[in-house]
Amino acid sequence: MIVVQWENSLPFAVFETIDDYNIAYPQARMPYHGDVRGRSRSFTCAASGLWDDLTVSGHKYILDFLPGDVAGSRGLACEGTVVATRWGNPPVLLLAERVPLRWAWEVITKAWPTTLDSAARVLHSTTRER
Repeated sequence: MIVVQWENSLPFAVFETIDDYNIAYPQARMPYHGDVRGRSRSFTCAASGLWDDLTVSGHKYILDFLPGDVAGSRGLACEGTVVATRWGNPPVLLLAERVPLRWAWEVITKAWPTTLDSAARVLHSTTRER
């Protein structure tokens, strides 16, 4: 099931399972297994996680830049999605789609958001330079 929500005019989608997300975004699949997930680029806010102030779940999430299994720097050159997960577990919150992954990584690490709302705002309010 996919739920699309708007928080102060900021859209994001919630996928209840990794399968739901992978069906919707086959070009930017979320890996299932921990060993494969380790190759994905993730922002963890210095391993403390980002507070979920979008769905107000009370949990901390990390940001995954997908597809993340492309070897080398070429992986960041492609376009993909930025999602938030509970450390690789569902639900999957889609924060941005069709974004240059290098650009997304750079603006997130520069802004250093501590909440999902602030991460989504950075991804939606900054000019996308390729």
